[in-house]
Formats: sequence, structure tokens, C-alpha cells
Amino acid sequence: MEVVILTEGGKDYGYGHVARCSSIHQAFEHYNISPKFIVNGDESIKSIVQDMNVEIIDWLYDSFNAEIVLIDSYLADLTFYEEISKNSLLGVYVDDNNRLDYPKGIVINGTLDTSDMGYLERDDITYLIGNEFIPLRKDFWDIQKLKINDSIENILITMGGNDLRNLTPKILELLNDNFPKVNKKVIIADSFKNTKEIESLKNEYVELIYSPNSVEIINAMSSVDLAISASGQTLYELACIGVPTIAIGIIDNQKNNIKNLVNQGFIEYAGCWNDDNLLENILGRINYLKDKNIRFDKRLLGIQAVNGKGSLNIVKNILKEFYKNNSTFRSIQKEDCLKIFEIANDDEVRKSSFNSEKILLEDHKNWFKNILNDDSVKFYVLEYEDDLIGQLRLDFDEKYPVISISLNKKYRGLGLSKILLSKGLELIDGRVIAYIKKENIRSISFFKSMGFKKECEVVIKNCVALKFIKG
Repeated sequence: MEVVILTEGGKDYGYGHVARCSSIHQAFEHYNISPKFIVNGDESIKSIVQDMNVEIIDWLYDSFNAEIVLIDSYLADLTFYEEISKNSLLGVYVDDNNRLDYPKGIVINGTLDTSDMGYLERDDITYLIGNEFIPLRKDFWDIQKLKINDSIENILITMGGNDLRNLTPKILELLNDNFPKVNKKVIIADSFKNTKEIESLKNEYVELIYSPNSVEIINAMSSVDLAISASGQTLYELACIGVPTIAIGIIDNQKNNIKNLVNQGFIEYAGCWNDDNLLENILGRINYLKDKNIRFDKRLLGIQAVNGKGSLNIVKNILKEFYKNNSTFRSIQKEDCLKIFEIANDDEVRKSSFNSEKILLEDHKNWFKNILNDDSVKFYVLEYEDDLIGQLRLDFDEKYPVISISLNKKYRGLGLSKILLSKGLELIDGRVIAYIKKENIRSISFFKSMGFKKECEVVIKNCVALKFIKG
């Protein structure tokens, strides 16, 4: 599958788009898809994308004909989006403020408050909106949460990828003067133009962390009692770990981000970068957060708001939408024999089967030949291009047809079982039965979600099973 990710970023206008697109890139890789990552920017973005293969070009006047094209941009106009929608099988648009009347496709807005977004319900757009779609890098997907200490002994200063407003030295000097024996950890990115000024303020209580990767950032965040941060993507990372945070507004498009996190109760907002009383407000917020109980509450509010898995949720829904609209449901053909053998002989499929022994290839070939000529069995596959996503079987040798499904392991976790089962149910007029091993909790939960109801407990091939009926 060909996927293209288009975004912008650099030392002159920040790295927020690049950071969240890099996390979506990682989520595609999690599903064994390697997107082409194209950034309208400069070489400084490589400190954000690190080991990813990124092409740095002005893509605004190019055309793209991939299966999936994802755009995260403030520069692209509606005409560009319309071209993407027309030339790709699926256009995906990352949005912050309902910027455009987007063409058909998927609109993503990972935010804490969707009440005033103003999106219009449309049949040709799928909206992925809310805090479950806040994209974070893979190192945040499953992370240990912060421990709340009795007192504030360590403070983190992180002002984004370029410290656009030259705030780091001012804040560090403020902390050195007012909390001289509190440890300060300071993030310094490659694009900082004020590094020497920051270094002039270093003492035994100041640790300078240069161009950290995501693991080093996590280690820094996890080792402090509170953070003072710019109001971009970093706030979501701090929330995910549960670090009580004092936020500063840097640019206008962060207003929604700030408002939502203030309403959530996670951040303490010190003001905009050019407020006359900004430094005084920072001191007041630090004194307020000295209370351990307040910091503990902030921690809970942060991790409730951001669970870290937003980029995985985004890609899962993108792929589900893509396969729903671009796969084929058809009867099996003799050419499917080996592909079905691979699905049927997978460890998870065998474990769920009432006969869990591995299948021999010759036995499978004989069975498959008989199935093709058996009028009491209907066998179908869900297919994309030449790949089988899954198989569905209907047995008609009972009073009601018995349905069973299994997925190709590379397509699991995308919600495609629902599509496959729904296709099968459309073929049946009346009741249908499913038998599921009693210990197969996941399948039981899935069939219940599809409207099946448990009728009784039975024994099949020495296995305890539950009989479910729908219709």
C-alpha cells in the first residue's frame, strides 16, 4: 500500500505539524506500512523526525496519486485538497480549527473539546475528533506515569523546537533567583538561537539537555515535579505522563489547545509570551503547585485526557475506512487454496478452532477441493488487490446456518472483523448461529457487539463452547 504524508515545519515557523505527523508515520509502520514522508521546510526538521526517511521539498505545487494521502497543513488551499481527494483513493486531512470546507475523505482533529468545532455532518466525510485521536510518538504509547513527590525538587523548562520568543533564559534566570536550590532541567533543541545565553546561566542546579530524542525527553519529563512549557504538542506529552504543567502561549493558533487544557484542569496558564506580568504569573503558579494534592489532581486529569495511543487510533480508523471502501467480498475460487491455508494455519486461528492441531498442506488441499463442491457450505473472502484480508464460512447442515470468520494476521486490530461479518449477515434472511469457545473472551465480546445473544452451553469436539444466535 502506498501512503503519502504531507506537512510543513522548520526553524522559522515551528515543528508541531512535523511532530504529530511523525507519530502518525510511526503508527503506519506499526501496521507494516512505510509511508512516504514529505515536508515543506528545512533541514532543521531532521532533529524531530530523527531516523525517519524524509523528503524536504515544497510540495504545494506537486500532484500525488497514492492510495492514501494525509495532509497536515496551514499552507495548502482548498484547491490542493480537492486535487488530493480526486487523485487518491482516500484523502485524510489533519485540522485544528475547521480551517476549510474539506472535500470527501477523513478529517482528524485530536482535541479535548469538540463542542464548538462547527463541523457539519456529511455522508462523504468521516470525522475522527476528540482526545482519543491526539497523536503522540510511539514511545508515549505505553508509558509509566509520573510519581507525585511531597515537594517540588525538579522543574523542567521546555519551550518547543526553536524557543521562538527567547523565553528559556528569562525563565531559567527567574528560577535561579527565586528557587536557587531546586534542580532545573532545560531542553535545548538544535534550532535554538539563544544557546549561549542559556549556557551562561548554568550552575550546579541546572542540567542542560541538548537535542533529546523521544526517549530522553520522556526520561526528563518523568524525573521532574512540574514543567514550564510552551503550548504546542509538548503539552499533550506532558499530560500523557501526568506532569503538572505551567503553560505559556507562544503563537495564536495555540489558543484552542490552551483553552481546552485549562478547562480540563490539567495546566496552569501563566499567560501569553508578551504579557507584562508573565514572570510574576509563573512564580505564582509554582507556589500554587507546591501543594502535593493539587499536583496529584493535575496528574490524574492529564492522564485521563491523553492516553498516548491517539496515533494508533488514527491509523486504525484510516485503514478500516480504506479497506471498507476498497475491498471486494466474493466467493472463494480454486486459486485461493494456499492463501486460505495460511490464514487457517495461523496460531491464533488454530487456538480459536475446535480442532487446534496444525493442518497439513495435503489435508488442506483435499478439504478445499471438497468445499468447492459442497452445496451445504458457502465460503467467502474479503480481498484487497491480490491479498486476502479474511475468510467467512456459512454451514447449512443445521436448522439455521452456522457462521464463522477468521482474519489474516496482518489485518487484525483494524476493526475489519465487523466489516467481514456484516457482509456475511447480509446474505442471510433469518436466524444465524455462531459457536465460540468459552475461553475466547475476545470473540464472545465481538459477536455480542454484533447483536448475537447467548443461547446455551454446548460441547464440540471435547471443547466447551457457547452457542450464540442472531435474528
